[in-house]
Amino acid sequence: MIFEKFLRRIYKRFWENHLFNTNAILLIDSAIVVFSSVIGYLITLQIYSNIGSSIHKPPYWEYAVVTLAFNMVFFLLLKTSKGVIRYSTIREFGRVLSALLFAHICVFLSLYMLVERSGTVSMIYTCLTLLCSLAGLYGFRIISVYLFQRLTKRYGDNPATPVLVWGLNEDNVALAQLLNAGHNKYSVVGFLTTETSAKLKNITDLPVFKLKSPNDLENITFDNLLFSDEKELKESSIFVEKLLSLERRIYIAQELNIKSVSQLSDIGRNIRSVQIEDLLGRSEIMINMTSISEQIRKKTILVTGASGSIGSEIVNQIAKFAPQFIVCLDFAETPLNDLDIDLKKKYPALNFEVVIGDIRDRKKMEYIFRTFAPQIIYHCAAYKHVPMMERFPCEAVTTNIYGTKILVDYAIEFNVEMFVMISTDKAVNPSSIMGTTKRIAEIYVQSVACDASKNISNTKFITTRFGNVLGSNGSVIPLFKRQIELGGPVTVTHPEITRYFMTIPEACRLVLEASVIGKSGYIYIFDMGEPLRLVDLARKMIELSGFVPDKDIKIEFTGLRPGEKLYEELLNDSEITEETPHKKIKMAKVRKYCFKDIVPQIYEIIELAKHNVDEDLVKAMKVLVPEFISQNSEYERLNGD
Repeated sequence: MIFEKFLRRIYKRFWENHLFNTNAILLIDSAIVVFSSVIGYLITLQIYSNIGSSIHKPPYWEYAVVTLAFNMVFFLLLKTSKGVIRYSTIREFGRVLSALLFAHICVFLSLYMLVERSGTVSMIYTCLTLLCSLAGLYGFRIISVYLFQRLTKRYGDNPATPVLVWGLNEDNVALAQLLNAGHNKYSVVGFLTTETSAKLKNITDLPVFKLKSPNDLENITFDNLLFSDEKELKESSIFVEKLLSLERRIYIAQELNIKSVSQLSDIGRNIRSVQIEDLLGRSEIMINMTSISEQIRKKTILVTGASGSIGSEIVNQIAKFAPQFIVCLDFAETPLNDLDIDLKKKYPALNFEVVIGDIRDRKKMEYIFRTFAPQIIYHCAAYKHVPMMERFPCEAVTTNIYGTKILVDYAIEFNVEMFVMISTDKAVNPSSIMGTTKRIAEIYVQSVACDASKNISNTKFITTRFGNVLGSNGSVIPLFKRQIELGGPVTVTHPEITRYFMTIPEACRLVLEASVIGKSGYIYIFDMGEPLRLVDLARKMIELSGFVPDKDIKIEFTGLRPGEKLYEELLNDSEITEETPHKKIKMAKVRKYCFKDIVPQIYEIIELAKHNVDEDLVKAMKVLVPEFISQNSEYERLNGD
């Protein structure tokens, strides 16, 4: 019992790093060197006495002082005691070896010149002391690592989660060694691989399980699997689907960049559960960094809706290209304040200013254009929630149409070089107020771009159109997550409803790329892969959370919401696309509108919105956008009028 308490106390000291702190390690290392010098001195004398040679015998203290002094100097210079002793790795052992070699070279030279001139005695003493010191210092560290690992397994408060690692290569073996070397949240117990080479087994002593097909996973007993990076995860989608059906937990290591041994205890913090965004996001989209940099560098840029999901990511991405100044405009105070704090922390050298303002406020917008003189505008501000805008169509019009019109008009007046509008797939064959307002905004931007008498500044107008963004404010992902956390049910509007999805970073990268390669007056659509059924999305998210769909957490169908349709489109029937230099971006050739023809209609719609005349407003919108067919909405009665 007493011995058990002693071991538990020793472990606690290990964990808190009080048992072997920097000073204690330096003291122990010095004691080992002194002890090694005694052994080296005695053995040297014994060697010469056995061969009958008489040598000058300087007092031991002269040897000890020289030896200890140089070792202390190089211990301090190479910081051999700075690492956390319980996590010693090959780097720390290499540092110790370097310190000992440099120190003992100096010891030999000093003894040879100052103590005795034969050289032979100094050489024998130095070699013996070096070998003894090396054995002692290495032994001390090996015993410490072994003792800590044994105590951790026995007395650790939170036992490590056993995981298999996907893929067998040198990097993954190194990751396994790091995880198993210290007190981490995860311990590697083996590898899963589709590789057939038997040679790979030689680089690890852990079990290796070979897979020929996803069905082989059923024959292996394990609960948790770790992917070392996102690329491997995306390339193994068929195996991931099987893992989810078998209720296995999947983890992913992210941004592992261990620069010093002191970080090894935190390696577990870089491992997290796989999220739905990891499974749906495509491989990293490559963009022309040089062209984007040339376009943005030393330019003043205005981002509207800057604190939103897309706007904030646009700001973060353009911040990397050394702009002259960024104006971050938004109406929402709290998220704008959060963006301000985040930018100051991440980009301390960035010149930017956050501005609270409403794009519907013409005087405020004029002040911003006059004060900051933006050269490029990324227009992300918009109302986007479909059911909400069905209830408040006038608000949708004043923000999405009138606000856009104000910005476009001032962009021309103040000679802005480029105006990039962020649109949506809901503008195609719109079935909702929100989608129609975005389509009318597209029409205004395009008609202005193509009218030389209006676009006197020759501003380049680009429109980008994409679907739902994973994890953005108001998307289904956060909603499903909250519902799962509450134990369900997860609500889906219809069993067959589908949507296109992109991750926020890839959507914003394509916006930047489209702004470089785009031609004025055109709409650019992004390759979003295949549309996904929301019920399948819900099932995956439930499985990723460790639950069984329809058993642990129910899925309920609530019916389509106002303005919602089953399938979203990126192009309507009359539109065609052309290829662009980027394979993920296509140019949509849409119906051209004459600026002089559509302006009176847009003015009428805006005036009706200002006077809160909902029904007449919707009628006017249907006239301008004849493909607007209301669905699941009170305005269905106006279809065909």
